Amino acid sequence: MKKLSIACIAMLSSICLCAAPYMAQTEHVTVFTGGAELEQRVSIPLQAGNNTVVIEGLSPHLNEQSLQIALGGGAIVQQYAFSYDYLSAVKKKMNSSALEDSLKIAQDALQDAERRIATLADMQRLLQAGVNSSLTANTGVTTATIDKNLQYFRTNALELAKQQDATKAEKANLEKRIKALQQQIKENSGLGIQKAGIVTLEVNSPKKQTVKAALKYYTAQASWYTTYDLNITDQHSPIALIMKAHVKQYTGVDWQNARLTLSTGNPSHSNEAPTLYTWWLQEQVVRVRGAYAAKNMVLATAAMADAAPVEEEDLEAASLGSMVSTTEQAISVEYTISLPYTIEGNGKEQVIALKDQQLTDVAYTYYSAPRRDESAYLVAYINDWNALNMPDGTANITYNGTYYGKSRLASSNDEARVRLTLGDDPQVKIKRELTAQNSKTSGNTKQVSYTYTTTVRNDKKEAVRLTVTDQYPVSSAKEIQVSVGDKITPPTTENKQTGILTYDLQLAPGESKTIVLSYTVKYPKEWRINL
Repeated sequence: MKKLSIACIAMLSSICLCAAPYMAQTEHVTVFTGGAELEQRVSIPLQAGNNTVVIEGLSPHLNEQSLQIALGGGAIVQQYAFSYDYLSAVKKKMNSSALEDSLKIAQDALQDAERRIATLADMQRLLQAGVNSSLTANTGVTTATIDKNLQYFRTNALELAKQQDATKAEKANLEKRIKALQQQIKENSGLGIQKAGIVTLEVNSPKKQTVKAALKYYTAQASWYTTYDLNITDQHSPIALIMKAHVKQYTGVDWQNARLTLSTGNPSHSNEAPTLYTWWLQEQVVRVRGAYAAKNMVLATAAMADAAPVEEEDLEAASLGSMVSTTEQAISVEYTISLPYTIEGNGKEQVIALKDQQLTDVAYTYYSAPRRDESAYLVAYINDWNALNMPDGTANITYNGTYYGKSRLASSNDEARVRLTLGDDPQVKIKRELTAQNSKTSGNTKQVSYTYTTTVRNDKKEAVRLTVTDQYPVSSAKEIQVSVGDKITPPTTENKQTGILTYDLQLAPGESKTIVLSYTVKYPKEWRINL
């Protein structure tokens, strides 16, 4: 299969003006974290021998090097040319003009309704004034006259009120319609689709027949990312996890009832493995070039910050269950959805539920670092997260029906589990106090000693596990010597490189425990250090 020369393209372009185009339909899309591969189908009637065929409905943003075309029935694509259809901009303008005409009609009708409401209000006031004037006349007012005026007022007042209510309802409906039309016009103006992709084929067919044409190509104008909903009932139940895919595409082609495969791969990344070259060391001279470069950087950053975000449409996601199959490829994971989806090609985001499962290998504990914060935080550890082979993503966490914010679910090379902080619990009380401090100087050396006592208490009606971390300073110079006291509470673990002590405690309901930490620091008396 070869591309056409410039002369052939010019010749076929003139033929295209007469050839009836065939619209390709998107049947399957593989969406990557950056980009997508579209598979489109179209039926083409062919005469025996040579045929010129025009297929429209392709993305104008396709990568031409990735375009593959296959025909059935023994037909052969001899050459092809990809080009753009700029008439789509005219169609778009015509659609917008029709919407603007409808908006003008609705706005005129709204003004008419508002005038009628004002007129009915004036009529009600005049009716009231006329009846009042008749009833308060100095002469000729009889009981019969009063009854007649009241009956007249009742009949006409009720009729005016009915007309006013109906007109107000009409006004409300017109306002809703105007708002909807304005929104649609706004969205149409933001589509930015000025052209469409078309491909012109030179096809040789062994006979007269109708064949299926399959087109496949890559475009960078699509992406998806993962988020999670984690619903925690209590500390004794599994975590309900819902994995969601946020898909958006601005290919210029609507994916109508297309099958989707979401892949964690990214073809836009470089396929070249990195190579190391000689690392030459040399003196670096910093030259100040003035404020121009910095100013341009600030302007560029500001422009990025001020760029309008792509409008998102957070659709309610239905659970797919068995409609999603997961396949592990050599360098990616693919989620194939058997349920067809329609996703517009204008950058709007659609949320799709991919997985719904219970996480049973979960451990709950309370955690506190009272040197920084005397709160006790309930923490959930999801064990063997890497084994679940799920993409990294942000998780929305709810605990016992209360939203606790967001956390990051990400795989790690050094730890297989994921930690989720659910919030602090005031019923687990922690207090860290400086209970002793001594300072003395001997010769050129100053020595200071500190003793901290941390008290923890469980005011809950059930036993809790609590992990408390504390620390002593670590010397960064030979002139500074740090020693830990002999009468400290033995920690569960100690990291002497960081000075961090960890205490794993079990607290029964109402139980209290204390942790004692003491240390001594010696250093030159003329030094000022950060104790």
